[in-house]
Amino acid sequence: MAALLAAAAIVLSQLPAWAMLVLLGVLPVLVRSWRLPQPEALELDAQGVTIIGRHKQVMARPLRVIRHGPWLAMQTPKGWQHVFADQAPVAELQPFYQWFWVKRQRG
Repeated sequence: MAALLAAAAIVLSQLPAWAMLVLLGVLPVLVRSWRLPQPEALELDAQGVTIIGRHKQVMARPLRVIRHGPWLAMQTPKGWQHVFADQAPVAELQPFYQWFWVKRQRG
């Protein structure tokens, strides 16, 4: 869906024909190579939550957290990180849920 919208935007733009062809040629490669950033490990310590994945990030306080059943999404300074049900059971994520709840800020 996103690729179709991007292709439509490229075609409807006022770019020269050669630039449109280049962008339309590169678009499938970019769409195929993009992967949702997923953490490989989560650690909870005195400094906060450490998310280890493509980048190592330490969150002293949560920015935004969305929890829907076993799915967890965390907004970090480097983007959103998602933990799905097949990556970690709810019992293993419970300390993280508690930390996010205690450190939340309203407003």
